[in-house]
Amino acid sequence: MIEVDDKDLKRYTENLQNAAKYAYPDTVRATLTKAAYETSVLYKKNVKKDLTIRGGSKNIVLTSIHYEKAQYKEKDVNKMASYVGQQDKTYGKPTEQLRKQEIGETIHAKGKFTLKATKFTRGGSYKRFVQKENLISRTNAVHIGDIAHHPIHNDIKEQFKQAIAVAHTTHKTINFIPDGETSGHKFGIFQFKDTGTKIGKDGKKHAKGKAAKLLYSFKDKNQNLKPRPMLEPATNQVAPKIGEFYVEEAEKRLAKEMSKNLKKGN
Repeated sequence: MIEVDDKDLKRYTENLQNAAKYAYPDTVRATLTKAAYETSVLYKKNVKKDLTIRGGSKNIVLTSIHYEKAQYKEKDVNKMASYVGQQDKTYGKPTEQLRKQEIGETIHAKGKFTLKATKFTRGGSYKRFVQKENLISRTNAVHIGDIAHHPIHNDIKEQFKQAIAVAHTTHKTINFIPDGETSGHKFGIFQFKDTGTKIGKDGKKHAKGKAAKLLYSFKDKNQNLKPRPMLEPATNQVAPKIGEFYVEEAEKRLAKEMSKNLKKGN
């Protein structure tokens, strides 16, 4: 004779019904939240690897990275969502550096400021706005009258020749500001280096290679940021693990739900 505890059967039935009603949405919610958390951890690692971050974990750029859990009040699994990224504001300050660098945007210097390119990104900053006067002072930029004994004015091409000649004669690097735009409509601080000389077809000495380059433009106040993905790689690493997260969360919740109100030993 088989004896069946009718009370336990009823509890199992109730637990199965509750598993579908509660365990399933809870599993989906927990899976989304875990995926967002794991992505945020990898995101921070990528930021620390790609950028020069000072101040450790308290750095405002790292602090601005956060994730949002899938909301408990949302019961429809099709509408559940978790989020990860950089906050628009942190400690009351705008923090959108990572988003702009992630996708690449154009930034613009206004008024008397100009963009000064930096070799390395520091603290998540992708730009430096400086006053033109300060930029000239810091780069020790000179005009033709500062370096030539008989300076030529009103002829930019000839000014360049004089500046190049000074660089080759003194064997020093010169940061030079011409009186106006070049024939290519460039204007700003040009750098001249001693690249050596060669004898031309005319029998005269000429600069070897390209002796001049434009360091900073006074005209172009726009700078296009090159995309530097840090969130996308983190997302791509976590995405393949979502199924694993789901199984782990489902097993925990099913075990908990099915054991409710049962006698020990069952």
